[in-house]
Amino acid sequence: MPVEVAIVGQPGSGKTTLFRALTGDRSSDGVGMVDVPDPRLERLAAAVGPRRVVPAQVRVVDAPPGSRARRIAAAREADVVIEVLRSFGIDRDPASELEEIELDLALADLATVERRLETVGREVRAGRKERAAELSVLERVREHLDAGGTLATLELDASSAGFLEPLFPVSAKPRVVVVNVGDDLLPDGGEPVRRVRELTAGRGWPVLAVDAQLELELGRLDPADARELRATYDAPEASLDATARAVWEAGGLITFFTAGEPEVRAWPCRRDTPAPVAAGVIHSDFEKGFIRAEVTSVDELVAAGSMEALRAAGRLRVEGRDYRLRDGDVVYFRVGR
Repeated sequence: MPVEVAIVGQPGSGKTTLFRALTGDRSSDGVGMVDVPDPRLERLAAAVGPRRVVPAQVRVVDAPPGSRARRIAAAREADVVIEVLRSFGIDRDPASELEEIELDLALADLATVERRLETVGREVRAGRKERAAELSVLERVREHLDAGGTLATLELDASSAGFLEPLFPVSAKPRVVVVNVGDDLLPDGGEPVRRVRELTAGRGWPVLAVDAQLELELGRLDPADARELRATYDAPEASLDATARAVWEAGGLITFFTAGEPEVRAWPCRRDTPAPVAAGVIHSDFEKGFIRAEVTSVDELVAAGSMEALRAAGRLRVEGRDYRLRDGDVVYFRVGR
């Protein structure tokens, strides 16, 4: 399954324009697929000469306009949230918009945590002492949210965080912050982007300056004309590609590849994924029937020209069930029936 991404923002932020630019205006009902650029895939394709090249993708949802509840619902269902902030036109204040979005997310979590607290509190009072640890964590979380924090700014150990997982907290989601700038603030977004970076310092969120309207228009042009117009506006190269890659990294994903004459393909998996689980990304039956993984690197395969050449030379690493995939691995999975 692809990574699920929700694009959220205040009315007038340009979030739908960014969505259309990212999807190349190829979407249906506010949902579209976005390729994740990876130069390693291009190198593999050039070396192997496959009939088909398939990049990794993310599934992007343009959060519905209207009520706050609908925006929160879209964000809650996503793996990664793109927050779009307006920094064009008059009265632009992306830092304030960021604070408003974060407050919405925190309030949504506060309501969820308070409901769970009522239930767990009753159980503890009824004698279910095994719920006491959960009650303590929920009380700490409520206090933090009530003080204006979000779960992105609260440090919890794995055990404590586990109590929150069934609640699907939205303010704990990984974020990518896109400041939608006017062309007067290209290429780096100027002072407004600097202020947003100050607000997000320490959270590990990428902050990107993108002129969404310009990127939408560039995507409709011939590549040569697009390059010329980009230079005219001093627009940074591949800002949409940078957004897609930022989503990939924020989602905690790495990329592995399969490479043969029929197809060269990029696949997503979580960091430290065991080889059988990674095989299951390709087909669920592969995880059950996993025997071993034959592994190489992009550089080695490009030099050899094919997995078969590496296999014949005895240069493929053979890894078992305990092997955890690394970013950039090229893998051939051996599976039984």
